[in-house]
Amino acid sequence: MATKLFELLAVDGQLKGQAERTRTDLRATFEKKRHLFEEKRRTYQPSQEGATPVVEEQSDIQATVASELRWLADLWSRAVDTSYQVAEGNMQARSDVVLDDGTILLSQVPATALLELEKRGAELQEVIASIPTLDPAKGFRPDDDRGQWISRAREVRKTRTAKVVKPLVLYPATTEHPAQTQVISVDDPVGQILEQEWSGLFTPSQKADMLSRAEAFRRAVKTALHRANAVEMNGHGTVAAKMFGFVLGSAVMTTDPGGPERRVDEAKAQSQGQK
Repeated sequence: MATKLFELLAVDGQLKGQAERTRTDLRATFEKKRHLFEEKRRTYQPSQEGATPVVEEQSDIQATVASELRWLADLWSRAVDTSYQVAEGNMQARSDVVLDDGTILLSQVPATALLELEKRGAELQEVIASIPTLDPAKGFRPDDDRGQWISRAREVRKTRTAKVVKPLVLYPATTEHPAQTQVISVDDPVGQILEQEWSGLFTPSQKADMLSRAEAFRRAVKTALHRANAVEMNGHGTVAAKMFGFVLGSAVMTTDPGGPERRVDEAKAQSQGQK
């Protein structure tokens, strides 16, 4: 059954991580565990005739460099080939960006470009969400005299007053008593204030409409990306075998008869345990 691109994408990161851990482990082995590749024997030979030699110290070869490199090649091959196949798939994977009403906004967009559009679409949506809007209570209307995207609020007129000192008659004068008055301060109208306001902000409905379109675009891109990643891979491209064969040569092409295969066996057991 043909493999789909999204199936390769699902394991690509995991395989790369495993390959990196393998590389780190093998470097540590080569740099700090030289003894694994060496065999030493120290034998005591008595001077007495017929005495049996005695092995006083012995360490055996645990692995060969070739077996370690085959272990590396075995685990790395799938990671390298999967990444190669993903790159091949990305060259084939294309899809239209179709809006909810069936309108084709963009035609045959490559999968890698769709990933970028998905990211930028999300960032654009965040920008739109931060846009301030006009205060509906101020009755803003488009002002054609000021140009497009400029709104004008309704005019507000206010009376300006000034403090004026005036006498207040408490009791009018009579034949017997003079008038009783008191000086008071009052606010007398002296003019009017005309308040006018213009703004380049969007209305709440304009912002909501943009947010709706941004969400529709992101939805369309996600769907397009899903369709693009469903492309069937015609054959599996492989490059790892040639890479390791050229660089490592016979170290990965042959085995050591009767030699240590510690790492190869471990790799197989690990691979079977992950299935």
